[in-house]
This record gives sequence, structure tokens and C-alpha cells, in this order.
Amino acid sequence: MKTLIQGGDVVAYAEGGHRLLRGGALVFENDRVTFVGRSFTGSVDRRIDAVGKLVIPGLVNIHCHADVEAGGRLIADIGRRDFFHTGFLNYYSAKKGVKPLGPRQDPDIGGRFALAEMLRNGCTTVVDIVATAESHARIAGELGLRAFLSPTYRSADYCVSETGQLYYEHDEAGGLAGLDRAKAFIGKHAGSYEGRIQGMLFPYQVDTCSPALLRATRKAADELGVGIEIHAGQNLLEFHEILRRHTMTPIEYLADTGLLAPGAIVGHCIVNTAHHLAAVPAGRDLEILAQSGASVAHCPLVFARRGNALESFAKFRQAGINVGLGTDTYPRDLISEMRWASNLCKIVENDFTLGTAADVFTAATLGGARALRRDDLGRLAPGAKADIVLINMRSFRMGPYRDPIKALVQCGTSDDVDQVIVDGETRVEDGHVVGLDEARLLAEAQAEADRLWATVPEWHWQGLTADQLSPQSFPPLASDLGR
Repeated sequence: MKTLIQGGDVVAYAEGGHRLLRGGALVFENDRVTFVGRSFTGSVDRRIDAVGKLVIPGLVNIHCHADVEAGGRLIADIGRRDFFHTGFLNYYSAKKGVKPLGPRQDPDIGGRFALAEMLRNGCTTVVDIVATAESHARIAGELGLRAFLSPTYRSADYCVSETGQLYYEHDEAGGLAGLDRAKAFIGKHAGSYEGRIQGMLFPYQVDTCSPALLRATRKAADELGVGIEIHAGQNLLEFHEILRRHTMTPIEYLADTGLLAPGAIVGHCIVNTAHHLAAVPAGRDLEILAQSGASVAHCPLVFARRGNALESFAKFRQAGINVGLGTDTYPRDLISEMRWASNLCKIVENDFTLGTAADVFTAATLGGARALRRDDLGRLAPGAKADIVLINMRSFRMGPYRDPIKALVQCGTSDDVDQVIVDGETRVEDGHVVGLDEARLLAEAQAEADRLWATVPEWHWQGLTADQLSPQSFPPLASDLGR
């Protein structure tokens, strides 16, 4: 089927970068874009009126965890001081033999909720970092989403002692068995759902993966022809743990094991030798990253909530490092992540000319596509995949504008997404996922989160309840007011 989108402002791709076409036309046939220009006079099977809309390539989210995010929502504004800026350790560590919050989740409810949320919010490609990839591949496939995934694995777990001290419980054989499961998953699922489901390897965190496991991961990735993503530089504890164990920074450690290369993505990379918290002299982390060809997945909001920021988005790009964007936890709104990336960069560098709207929009599209080594994603040009998002630009919040990209980055949210097309198929219409009972799914997600919050005393090292660990923002009203 040949479809014409006409009348909107189109973000086209030419000469190595995005170009803006006001009031243009875009044609796609089946799963590929065939024409972008000022007008199209050929015959088509369908027309989409895009007047008042911005037509952009599908957003590429290169770092997310698809669940109801009960843990992250639980620890907003609270957490252990000895974990510094870290959020996840507050709910992902437990006494030995006790399941922390994460593994208690229902993968179907969380996966369907989060993957539908991202699709609804304009992400047409996601990198889903979960242990429950089997069910998530099916859910993403049914939704029509493009996803890179396989089960995560590691050779150590985070544990806490009876008195709360954090330590690592090592299991080398378990890590290698997890890699084997990931390889088998890729062999089974890669290329399914008309090629939208693809494999990737996820050694989970730099501090929970041994040198042998990382070297085996690099070997497997090369044999399978897939990418790798790993969390590294995400907190101060991890940074100094790797320094203590290996006398190297996390980035130096990844380079030493051979993990860093084109197709490898470092999740977060907040604490590195360019960050003031690291306090390591003669640091070369940015130089090492740039020389390796690896990319960085930048998720600004989740770290801003913990009082930390990348130093900086502009500095990484100036060093020659490819940077893409991710949503990590919640909300899964990549449009808002663009704004956070832009404004935090300006604050960190004390320079309003950096972290421009063009820079962060490029990161959310072309940066993600480059990280995945896909030159048919993140752009609108003949031959590219027909992954297209239409943004409603006529709202009071958006207001009057002369530059639609600046308006989108500084004023837009995922609520402005009107239509999402993946592989030439409309998956979101009038702001709603086609064929999905969103109200029912939201109710299921709420019930699942409530169930998980009720389990807090079962895994918290002090046996605290959710209300004790994370009190409500305001005390309850004690009695009626007035008469």
C-alpha cells in the first residue's frame, strides 16, 4: 500500500543530517519511505492530512526497563545515604536467598504496560533490558514495536547483610549459563515478527560481571553479529568498586576486556573521569570511549531525580562519542528526556548555547540508530524504514512557534503524539494504541504495583513496610473540614 502524508512540517534526512521541510509531503509504500519533498503528484492508496503536525522519524529509545517500575516509584525522594545518588540498590538488593522487588514482578503485566507506553509515546524502536525477554518479545511483536532484547545475565548479585551492609554474591557458572540462555534466545527469536524483533547481549552491570564473562560476551557478540549493552558508571559505589578490584575505571575495565567496540552501548556512564565526583587524576575515559566507537545511552531524568547529571552531554559529543537517549525507568517519555538532556547540559556547563534542541533531537533519532548500527532507522529518506511519528503542534502548551524542533524540545511531551507508524502500519491513532484497552491495562498495572508494594517487608533488610520506607508526601487528613 502506498500512503501520502501531506501538509505537515517534515523532518527529512539529507547530506548526513536532519533537514526541515515546511508543509511538505512524505510517501511510504509498505515498510519503506519512497519519497520526501515539497509535493507529490503520483497516485496513492491512502492520504494522511498532517496540517498542524510535525512529521518526525520514529524515536529510538536505546535504554529502558519495561515493567510497572514499582521500585523506582517507591524510592522517589528517599533512599539510603550510603548508596549516594543510587536509586535501584534501595530495592534491588536483599539478604542472601531473598528475592528483592525486581524478580517478584509479573513480566506480562509490566511488559505490556511499559512497551505500550513507549509505543504510545512515539518510540518505534526500543532496547528493552530485562530478564524476562521471552514474554517481552511476544508482547513487542504483537504491539508492532521494534525491539532489541535478550535475557540479562551477570556473575554476581547484590546482597545485604543482616545489618544492612552491601556485598556481592559471586556465581561465575551462573553468569556463563545466563550468557548461553541469551545466545539461545537470539537464535530462536532474532528476525521474528517480520524482522522487528532483534537480539542483543546484556551483561547487566559492570560491577556484577567478571572479566571472563565480559570476554565471553564479546566473543559471542562477534559470532552472532549482535550488539551489547551494559550499565557502567551509573553510581559512585560501582566506580570505586571497579577501581578497588581492578585498579581501573569502569570504562578502562570494559576496554581491557574487549567489550568496547562499535555496536556496544554503555548505559548511563554518569560517573567517569570527566565527572567531578570521580576525583581520579589523569582520566582518559572519554578518549577511550571515542576511540573504541562505542556509544552512550543517556537517560537524564532518572539521574536528575537522584541529584546527579552527566558532565556533560555536550562534552561527550565534542569528544567524538555517539550519544543516544533512553528513558530508563519512568515516565517513558523520550520527548521530555530531550528537554532534560538539553537543560541539564546548559546548567552543568553554565552555557546556554550547548545542548541545543537540534543536538538532543538528533540523539533521540540518529544517535540511537547509529548505536544500533541501523542506517534505516531514525531518519526520513527514501529507503528508510517507514517508522514515522506525527506530533500535534496546535496546543496551548506548545503555543506559537517559529522553529518546530525548539518548540517540541522545550514545550512538547508524549501527550502531543497523535499517530505512530511502524513498518508502514499504524500502531497509534488519535493518541491511542490501536486495539488496546488502555484503561484496563492501566488498572492492571496499578494492581500489580500495589501487590509489589505490599511485599516490601518480605525483602527489605529491616522489614520496613512501604509506608515506613517511603512515607506519603503529606499526612492524611485527620477529620472533616467545615460543616
